[in-house]
Amino acid sequence: MAAPSVYLDLWVWIRLARAASGAPHEASDADVLTAVRDAAAAGVVFPLSATHYIEVGRIADPRQRADLARIMASVSHCRTMRSRRVLLRHQMLHAMHVSFGRPAFRPRSPQVLGIGAAWALVGERTPLVLRGPSGKVDIDTVPELRDLLRKANQFAEFQLLAGPKDEEIEDLRRRGYRPEATQEANRSRLEWEETYAGMLADDPVSRNELRVRVQAREILHEYYELLRDLLGEYRIDLEREIGLDPARPRSGRPRMTAFADRMPSVRIAVDLKAELFRNQTKAWTTNALYDIDALSIAVPYCHVVVPDREMANLLSRSKAGLRNGTRVVTRLRDMPGELAELQAQVRTADGDSWGSDWTGPGEDFCTDMEDLRALVPRLPAV
Repeated sequence: MAAPSVYLDLWVWIRLARAASGAPHEASDADVLTAVRDAAAAGVVFPLSATHYIEVGRIADPRQRADLARIMASVSHCRTMRSRRVLLRHQMLHAMHVSFGRPAFRPRSPQVLGIGAAWALVGERTPLVLRGPSGKVDIDTVPELRDLLRKANQFAEFQLLAGPKDEEIEDLRRRGYRPEATQEANRSRLEWEETYAGMLADDPVSRNELRVRVQAREILHEYYELLRDLLGEYRIDLEREIGLDPARPRSGRPRMTAFADRMPSVRIAVDLKAELFRNQTKAWTTNALYDIDALSIAVPYCHVVVPDREMANLLSRSKAGLRNGTRVVTRLRDMPGELAELQAQVRTADGDSWGSDWTGPGEDFCTDMEDLRALVPRLPAV
C-alpha cells in the first residue's frame, strides 16, 4: 500500500482496548496505545481485514464487542484491506503473465486500501446515502448534510464491527441474519486440514514433498474456481504451459510450483500450513486458519505486521517478512519505535489516495449515536 501501514492481530487490539479502559495487561501497553493513536493521527494506517470482522463476531458478550470495536474503529477509522478474492485475482493474473505470457500485459494493480466491511468482505464500497421523498438527496445542494452523512457512515461501520445486541438478534434473524453460515464454512475448512493431518500421521512424507502437496491442496481447495475461470478467460492450456508429459507424471511440477509461488498470499499460506503439518503434536484449530487467512493478505500489502508469537515464529522460518519487505514485530513494547519510523514516511500530499475525506481534519471517529444527534439541530430545513 502507498500509505505506511500496520496490521495488528486481534490480540493486539484486545490489549489496546484494555489499556484504553484503564486496565492494561502490561504497564507498557499504555505507552503503546498512545503511540498508536499518535501514529494514526499523523497518517499511519492500521487497516482491518475480513478476519477481524469474523473474529470480533465470535465474542459472545455484546459489551465486550462494543468496547473492542470502539478502539478498533477510532484508530483504524474502519479503513480495510480489500477482499481476498479481488486481491488473489490480481495475484493470479500477475503469476500467469510472468509464467505463461498471458495476459500479454502486466495486470493493473487493484486498490488495496478502502473503507468499511463491504470493502473487506466483497471488495466494494457501499456507503449510506441520504434519501428524501423525491429519492436520493444530492448533498452538494445542501452542504450542511455532508458532515451528517459522513458521521452516519462512520457510526454505521462501527456498528457493523461491533455486531448486534442480544435484544436485536431475533428481529435480525427474521431478516435473514445467520452468523452460523460463516462458522459452518470454517468448520468445513478445518475438517479439510484435520483429515490431511491424519493421513500424514499414517503415511509421512519428506519436507519437500509435503510442501508440494500442501501447495496443490491450497490451490484446489481455496482457489480452484478462480484458477479455472482465469484459465478459460485467457484460453490457457495449463498442462501444456507447465510442460506436463503424461508419460512422466511429475514433469509439470517445477513450473506449476513456480507459478503458485508467484502469488505471495498463496505462498505464505502454503508455508505456514506446511510448518503446522510438520508438527504432528499440535492440533489444528479455527484460530490457526483465521491467522493464516489474515497474515497471507497482511504480509504482502502492509509495511508492519504484529501477529501472535507462534505465527511470528512460523513467518520467520519461511522468511516471508524479508521476502515481502515487511517488518514482523513480535513484542508489543517495540511498537513505538516502529511507528516513529513509519510516521517519517507519511506524505500528506498522498492523503486523499487512502481516504482522508472519510474523517474531517482532527475530528474523532463517530462511535456514539449522541454525537450523531448533536449535528441535527445545526441542519437547515430541507
